[in-house]
Amino acid sequence: MQLQATFWAAVLAALATTPLAFGAPTDSAELAKRAGDTTTISLDQCSGTPQLYAQGILYGLGVDPNTPPQSYLDDLKINYEAAGGAQVSPSPGGYAVNMNDYNYRFSTAVTAFKRIRARNGVFALKMADLWGADETTGNNFPFPGDNGDWTKWSAFLQQVINDVKSNGMANSYTTQLECWNEPDINFGGRPQAQFNEAFVRCAKALRAAFPQGGTFLPVNGPATASRPDPSNGWWQSFASYLQNNGGTAVQPDVWTWHLEENNNNDPVYSSQYLKSWLPGYGLNNGIGYQISEYSIRSQQVPSWQAWFKARFQRVGFNGLRGNWASGSQLNDLMAQLLIKNSDGSYSTTGDYQVWKYYANMNNSPCGTTAGNSVDAYATAGNGNATALIGSQGYTGTVNVVFNAISSKFGTAKSLKGTIIRFPYNNGGAVTGWQTAQTLTVPVNSNSATVTFNADNQYDGWAVRLTQ
Repeated sequence: MQLQATFWAAVLAALATTPLAFGAPTDSAELAKRAGDTTTISLDQCSGTPQLYAQGILYGLGVDPNTPPQSYLDDLKINYEAAGGAQVSPSPGGYAVNMNDYNYRFSTAVTAFKRIRARNGVFALKMADLWGADETTGNNFPFPGDNGDWTKWSAFLQQVINDVKSNGMANSYTTQLECWNEPDINFGGRPQAQFNEAFVRCAKALRAAFPQGGTFLPVNGPATASRPDPSNGWWQSFASYLQNNGGTAVQPDVWTWHLEENNNNDPVYSSQYLKSWLPGYGLNNGIGYQISEYSIRSQQVPSWQAWFKARFQRVGFNGLRGNWASGSQLNDLMAQLLIKNSDGSYSTTGDYQVWKYYANMNNSPCGTTAGNSVDAYATAGNGNATALIGSQGYTGTVNVVFNAISSKFGTAKSLKGTIIRFPYNNGGAVTGWQTAQTLTVPVNSNSATVTFNADNQYDGWAVRLTQ
């Protein structure tokens, strides 16, 4: 508790002396008269400890174990990492065409594995990238099962199993194995039935090598570019194939997909649909769900990143930030949370500051309700409450309503409010969050409302109440 108190004391001290670079919010009384979007925090519904569900990254770590320095992972409490040697060498490469290149790719995956395990995090091994299908190859590249020949795929699966074991990566639950990445768009133009069979063969081999009840390495998948929804025929075909070729014995242990199609990238909707839909195919939820890539480029801004934090708290499973870089930058910059300077040093982005703030919200998570676009992730302890406010690019009045004030603040009649901004700065360097306003917040009918103006669609916000 002392570390937590020290952190927030430093935050508030910094905020008090930080100039506002983007304009101050309009007077709260004036804003309250306007129509706006509202999110509510229930301070009598706070329990447990933060799980940081949205604090994973896709690639973003270098071949060199110090690229970027481990201190950045520690700063953000990164807890999930996915890698498999994509684009670390000239294409074509990987097991399908070059064994030496496969070995190099695997060695880089081992480096990433060691870095995330140093943080007690989970590592997902991306086997398609080890095969060589890292989205830099054309349709002439060999894919599993071409011409009905599964010999090389079977040998590859056994090679991966052997290398996972020999490199100390066979850690129950904390190492996941992803059979393929984005098979709905990244399987060389082959028929879906060919991928479906490749997945079944992969699941059988991995389950036999790492079974439940022993050293259990979950199989995750299908890791599609598209999300499950009623109109997705690819998912329907995949589920039907599993149903008819082994059912739950060959389904993923962890169901994964990507949220990178458009602005409707909501883990709440897609997970609710999948949960209701799987039983119709005789399949189940396995050990859980995971979004192995989330946020398109336009959503990698502070407003959206804070919104994703709130949404993943609602679903209660993990997500990894998508990585839109390529080549050397794919394997650096922590999925573009960092900027690399000309001298080789790093600067942090506005997104990084959102992630850092989120990582340091150490009190118990609270129940919240979302607005039309605005949502909140909130934590509270005795005498303080904090809400990280995100949106789907919303501009206008935001009302943050804290209910059941007495549960954390006793009989207080007023509280100190601090409104915090996380600037986007056009994607440039951002060294910290900024104070936007401090104000006295009256308590009425056991409720307190803080209102501010979100004057652009990119910045994120937070509201903190103290006595």
